[in-house]
Amino acid sequence: MWGDPGIAFAGRVPYWAPDPESLFMAGIDETRANAPETIVRDAALADAPAIARIGKVAIPDTYRDLIADESVLSAIVAQSYAVDALERCIDLCARKTTAEFLVAARGNSIVGFLHYDCEGPEPELHRIYVDPALKRHGIGSALIRELHRRLVAGASYTLMVVAANRPAISFYERHGLVEAARLDGVAYMQARMGVAFPPETPQVPALILRFEV
Repeated sequence: MWGDPGIAFAGRVPYWAPDPESLFMAGIDETRANAPETIVRDAALADAPAIARIGKVAIPDTYRDLIADESVLSAIVAQSYAVDALERCIDLCARKTTAEFLVAARGNSIVGFLHYDCEGPEPELHRIYVDPALKRHGIGSALIRELHRRLVAGASYTLMVVAANRPAISFYERHGLVEAARLDGVAYMQARMGVAFPPETPQVPALILRFEV
């Protein structure tokens, strides 16, 4: 594993995030106003199957029109969203003060997740995904706000995003991230995340975004 820069965090308590639609005046949209409250908390090993289910749907849903080579998506899903791989990742994050694996829950259902750690050359937000059926319900914002709440003053991190994924880039920009570099996403995931792709996999243009507290 890579070096640990040693960033500390504030106290770990569940973050309760009212959905934006719950702030609407009563009667405007009763269905949305009565939507379950979103709770963001630390992931548990028992959450791994639900996280795997979201990842296996969200990855193709997000990138099917952005990445032409299906082998790229297949490799990410197979290697990153196997239940045992997720359990190892959740366990590692739970044992470190410089890592976070968060889930967003509504009622008894996991509806989103976020994975951040300091195992590489610098802290990185590796993944944040929401159940595609519940996009634009404030769940992704609740997850990233809780991560930012836990970071101490002076902390920073990076993340990689596919350059063609304009909705994601706009989301991150709204939460304070700025472009820092451009590169090949396939080479980056091989070098930094350990994902193995078939030989001659085409490049995928990507951006590195940065956040500073």
